[in-house]
Amino acid sequence: MEENNFQQQELFETEKYISDLVEEKTKRKTSTFNIIFLSSFFTSIIVLSFLFFFGVFDDEEITLPDPVTITETIKEKELVMPRVDSTEIVSIAEIATKTIVQLQVGERNEDDEFISVGGGSGVVINEKGLIITNHHVIDNATDVRVIFEDGRMYEATVIGSDKLTDIGVVKIQNEKLIPISFGNSESIFVGDLAVAIGHPLTLGAAPTVTTGVISALNRRLDVGSESMNNAVTLFGLIQTDAPITRGSSGGALLNQKGELIGITTAIATADVGAEGLGFAVPINLALGIVEDILDDGKVLHAFLGILGAQYFEVADDGARIFSGVVIEELYGPADDIYAIGKAGALSGDVIKKVNDINITTLDQLITILRNKRAGDAITVEILRGENIITLDFTLDLRPSDV
Repeated sequence: MEENNFQQQELFETEKYISDLVEEKTKRKTSTFNIIFLSSFFTSIIVLSFLFFFGVFDDEEITLPDPVTITETIKEKELVMPRVDSTEIVSIAEIATKTIVQLQVGERNEDDEFISVGGGSGVVINEKGLIITNHHVIDNATDVRVIFEDGRMYEATVIGSDKLTDIGVVKIQNEKLIPISFGNSESIFVGDLAVAIGHPLTLGAAPTVTTGVISALNRRLDVGSESMNNAVTLFGLIQTDAPITRGSSGGALLNQKGELIGITTAIATADVGAEGLGFAVPINLALGIVEDILDDGKVLHAFLGILGAQYFEVADDGARIFSGVVIEELYGPADDIYAIGKAGALSGDVIKKVNDINITTLDQLITILRNKRAGDAITVEILRGENIITLDFTLDLRPSDV
């Protein structure tokens, strides 16, 4: 028993001795590390002070490494544009070219021979010989010839035309024609396929077919000239980049189904700084004009009775927003009051709605009126101060049409 106690005591003392040695060695290491660290630290301070004092770190002598450019390869998304099958264009052209005609405008010489002085294009709109074209193509024409793609030629009679919309109508003596199919110009969108067919530069009996897209809607364009007494501003036009050349006036603008959506009327040329801009009168407007010409011999254009200007509202960020048409004055010949004036409108009122359609621009208001006729009932909302007033009245006849 005593021998065991002695051994345990001896073992304990041995372990304590070893522990003391380890602890003492650790303290020595720590002490040595601290001495080395402090020595290095103070040595570094002395060296850096020496270098700064002698200008070793002057700016011009510091050379920075070239920046490392990290590049990442980005795979661009492929933009897939809708493709039009060429067979669709072929089918459209094959059918439509039979209904797109060439118009030759001329006069008779002393020997009663036809002398061509101009021309354009036209579109057959019914089987009884009616052909729609542009006003400027047949304006003041005395003799008109119509030539089909197969070479057949007919004498045509001018039924009538309208300067404000650049639409005209002629008729030939043939009641077995194939008319064009009509589309809806209110159901087209920017980016839709557009096919233009006409007779540019009188190149021959067969028409020229070009393709593009609907570039914009509700465009306005000043055409004609004051010196020629034929200046007019056209409103609500369809803009297309389908190539249209002189001589194509009065031709067809078709949709992807081959339906007529517009009558080509004008081009913007390089002398005004623009190319590839063609314009067409929407077919919905054009057919209304044709109906008036056939019924009354002229178009009974509506008259609102104002001189208007663009009205703006100012947003919180200071931006000006198109938001109506301000009535600058009630207008009419001999200072007579017309239409909206008779209904109670005053100078300074702002037209905000027409038949529940929000009015934002003056061009929009004029476009709506071009589709109206004298005698049509209309509802207009005006802003007077902070009050909205509703006016119900009948549109008058445009004074120049009386």
